[in-house]
This record gives sequence, C-alpha cells and structure tokens, in this order.
Amino acid sequence: MLYKFLIKPIFFLFDPEEVHNKILDFVSKFTFLNPFFKFLYSPASGSVFEISGLKFRNKLGLAAGFDKNGIAIQFWESLGFSHIEVGTVTPLPQTGNPKPRIFRLKKDNALINRLGFNNKGAEEINKNILESKKYISKDFIVGVNIGKNKDTPIKDAFKDYKICFEKLYDAADYFTINISSPNTEGLRILHEEIYLDRLLSEIQKLNEDISKLKSSSLKCIFLKIAPDLNNEMIETVYKLARKNKITGLIATNTTVQRPKLKTIITEQGGLSGKPLKSMSDKVLKKFNDQNKKNPDNPLTIIAVGGVFNKKDFDDKIKFGASIVQIYTGFIYEGPGIIKNLLKN
Repeated sequence: MLYKFLIKPIFFLFDPEEVHNKILDFVSKFTFLNPFFKFLYSPASGSVFEISGLKFRNKLGLAAGFDKNGIAIQFWESLGFSHIEVGTVTPLPQTGNPKPRIFRLKKDNALINRLGFNNKGAEEINKNILESKKYISKDFIVGVNIGKNKDTPIKDAFKDYKICFEKLYDAADYFTINISSPNTEGLRILHEEIYLDRLLSEIQKLNEDISKLKSSSLKCIFLKIAPDLNNEMIETVYKLARKNKITGLIATNTTVQRPKLKTIITEQGGLSGKPLKSMSDKVLKKFNDQNKKNPDNPLTIIAVGGVFNKKDFDDKIKFGASIVQIYTGFIYEGPGIIKNLLKN
C-alpha cells in the first residue's frame, strides 16, 4: 500500500529510465539494507521446484531486462524471488537506442520500451555475477539472457550468442537465448527455421563441448520467443527446440501490437504490462498444446507477460507454465507483489 499510494507516485514524476537506473544504483550500493527488505517483503519458504537439476525455491522470478548488468542481484534475492534473469547481454558493450526510450502508459498499466540491448558487455557482466555469488545463497538462481550486438549481421548472429555463452558459462546457472526483442533490427528473423536451427544446434554443441571439458552437467537452455507468432511459426519453434534438446521456452517477450489501449501513443517499441497478458497467454496455451502432443519429453515453459495479481499468476500455471516471471507488474505494484503472487 505504501508503495502504490506514496512511493510510486513520486517515482512516476521522473523519467522512467532515469528513476529506474537510480533505484538500481541505490540498492546495489546500500546492501546493508537487504535484511530490512527481506523482513518486509520476502515470503515464507515454499516448495522447491526442480527443472533439469536446477532447484527453484519458489515459482516466481524477475524477468530479463530489469537488471541488465546484474548489479543488484543481492537485492533481488532479499525480496524473495527464486531467480533473476540478467541481461540481455551482448558480446561487446553497447549504448542501445537513442533516448527517450521507455514510456509509461499509466491508464493501461503498461510500458513501451525500445532500449535496444543496452548493456555493459559480456566480460563486465560476468564479473558482476561472479562477485554477487560470493554473497547470495547457493539456491538463488541467476539466469543469463543473451543476444547479438546491433551491428552483427543476422547470418552471423549465432557467433555472438556463442561468445556470450562461453564467456558467461561459469557465471550462469542457466541461459536464455533471446531472439524475440523487437528493438534490435531484424532480430525476430531468427525465429525462421533456417536461422533458428543453426543457432540452437551451435549453442547446444558448445554446451556439450564445454560440459565435457569441465566434466560438468549441461547448462539448461531456454529460448525466449515473441507473442506475435502465428501457428505455423509456433510449431516450427517447438519442433526445433525439441530437435536440439533445448530445456524449454520463455513465453513471451513484448509485443509490437497495440491491443485496445486506453492511452493514445505513437511511440515505437515493445509493449509490456496488462495489455500483453491475453496475447502471451494464447501463445503459452499453444505451446502447452504442443507439449500435450509430446508427453514423453515435454519442454519446460516459463511464462512472462501481464502478471499483476494472484489470478494472473495462477492462470500462467494453469495454462502450462512451470515457473512465472514478472517485470512491468513489479513496477506498477511494487515489491509487495511477490508475497501476493506466492500466497497459497
């Protein structure tokens, strides 16, 4: 209540990206406050959920894009999430698209962003995660979402993903291959079979090679997909994920569509928040239908998109998700959302 009626109105007076970065900076520096945040917001221990050897302390995580550079990992653990997805990470640092590039749609409980994979690059983010892991619990999971640099041609995109995978291998508990951001030109072309099959096979081969070299288990790999796919593309993506033994799918990223918005806005970029939920749910259901056709070896599905309350969370689980992630709902509802979503 304090967040929604006092803190959020103050935050919303400022530029979205500016206030976001200042808050991240604050919580990353003043880590001595984390026990206080844990006392206020962290839910009671729930049942552990396991995916391919990864043990999640609950079914709620923070989606990629919120803490792109992994500077506040200790803070996210203190709030009670089971995991965070850092990134999207590219091989080289990049500044992203011109500002302003985040827009609030308050009437719709939504955001539009066109950030464009702004991040500090694989080497620095690797250091950030490894440093944080000295202070967080071993059962707090850190996923790494990887992508390509803006200037890398689509035909060579797989090389960028391989660079990130190799550089961040020791830091990541799992990897997510991001082919679905609408804010890197041409990226969504990677959903097409000719590109996706090679990308997934190259990453999985690298996964196997490093695993053998280190005598370790294979890393879990997820594929984050767009909500704007037609049925044919959904079937193709699912088929290629299974063929290349990918752990699962993250459904979904932001949408380029503008479904029934109350806000009049012409800004380009990916739409997230409440208007995304029905679109994201449809894609989730369709992938779950594919799983039902393949009960011998179903893909794990992580759901994200439009989760603001307990019903939204329960819907995602009912429609086939094993785990749920949030982003825009956290901005509008505040850290109290974590207990609300995980309550029995």
